[in-house]
Amino acid sequence: MKITVIQTGSTLVSGAVPDRSSHKWKYAYTGLFQKRKNRISVPVKAFLVEVGGHRILVDTGWSAACVTHPVRHMGFNLWFASEPVVTGDETVPSQLAAMGLKPEDLDAVILTHLDCDHASGLDGVAEAGHIFCSKEEWAHAQTRDVRYRPSFWKGVSIETLNMSDDPEAPFGKSCDLFSDGSIMVVLTPGHSEGSVAVLAGDESGYAAFIGDDSYNRHSWEEQKLPGPVFDVDAMRTTLRWVRELSHDPRCIGIYAAHDPEQIMPGR
Repeated sequence: MKITVIQTGSTLVSGAVPDRSSHKWKYAYTGLFQKRKNRISVPVKAFLVEVGGHRILVDTGWSAACVTHPVRHMGFNLWFASEPVVTGDETVPSQLAAMGLKPEDLDAVILTHLDCDHASGLDGVAEAGHIFCSKEEWAHAQTRDVRYRPSFWKGVSIETLNMSDDPEAPFGKSCDLFSDGSIMVVLTPGHSEGSVAVLAGDESGYAAFIGDDSYNRHSWEEQKLPGPVFDVDAMRTTLRWVRELSHDPRCIGIYAAHDPEQIMPGR
């Protein structure tokens, strides 16, 4: 298995985004009533995974539109809460090109959820073989929830994952994407209604790509809730599951979308 971390710049956010306990107000993660100079910078990562003869991308990071007109691309509210900091060379298509790859060379793109820093870059990978998110996430994205920006996926063909019953999954649902065990997509709601994690590997072990299910080792080891949470009880269940993964001898790495560390060993 080959894993390439693609950091598509960063985002300036309230310190309550990775840890809601850092502020008393439950909506502090929006950045309202806080000095922007006190914001923290966290990386925005996508992950290129090559395993079992498949090449997939987990999340898309920032669009090139965030370089030239971020407010127009994101809308003021999302821009205010999650200001993108990115150059043209840092977008997924640019970094793929530097590897000699095109979006068409991707068998699939898996979106852990549809927040702006995960789905903004869909316009750059629209030619991938398939683009997936969970049915739950897609259904919620059709509502008027201000957290979602439908223009990100306008004209993009998004397929919903066909989940099966899985007694070992934290919420009883997962999807064997290629029917060979190399890519398992696990339903992990909490941060959003339809968040998923991706487990990629073979008989020697697996790596876990957890999106915003946890922000860093501190998050899962101390069970720190992030700021943006759709369901607190589900988020706690997901955090416990991530902690269990970190203690699994077969887990060779846990990759969170906003972790400052380049690689997060599972043990």
